[in-house]
Amino acid sequence: MASSSTSTTLSSPSSSSAGLCPGYRHVEEFVPDEEYEDEVEECYVTLDLGAAEPTLIPSSSTYRLIGLDTPTPFMQLSGTVLQGRHESLLGTELLFTEAKDAQDRSKRRLSFTSITEQRIRFKEVQLRPKVASGAGDRSQPTEDNQVQTQEGSNKNSPVTSSQMAGKDFGTAPRRKSKKSNDKDSTSRSTGNVPRRRKSTKKDKGKAKEVEEEEGQVDDNADCGASMDIDSGS
Repeated sequence: MASSSTSTTLSSPSSSSAGLCPGYRHVEEFVPDEEYEDEVEECYVTLDLGAAEPTLIPSSSTYRLIGLDTPTPFMQLSGTVLQGRHESLLGTELLFTEAKDAQDRSKRRLSFTSITEQRIRFKEVQLRPKVASGAGDRSQPTEDNQVQTQEGSNKNSPVTSSQMAGKDFGTAPRRKSKKSNDKDSTSRSTGNVPRRRKSTKKDKGKAKEVEEEEGQVDDNADCGASMDIDSGS
């Protein structure tokens, strides 16, 4: 494959571009494009001041509006600070401007201006500096911090029923299982009496043999006694 190489030629600096750095050349000034036109789009939005006093608005000749294109704009009227939030209307609002009639200055007329579907609803808020609140939090621990520390200490230490109830009832006795209770009751009722088992044929035969031997022993004893008596006589 043949590789193609491109070479760039730099023009030597002329008298008009003597002040330029080497490798740069002077070009003509760009002409503004005639087809390009500035387009200005006007958007209107209504402001709902909510519970602001009616006497506050006419007496305020100036106001400050901050962050109109942010989710939470702020507005300041005199010493009152308002925080707003954007709302989308279900319909459209018609905006009119009031002006004096050109022919009769004593009369006023309304002229249509535009429509809008956006509204900013404001409510009064109180702003506090972050430095003061941070210093106060460091110097004086809040109740939330105390609760968190107590919860952490309670997690490390075992909790008993007396601590939960707020009273000390002592240690509760251990409960025995039902099986152990049944065994204890049976042993108490029997009183270590030997268990009786059913007599079988073998046991009956052994008993008969024992009785016969005892009878023979008794007969022999009687015979011996009688012999002693006879010999004595």
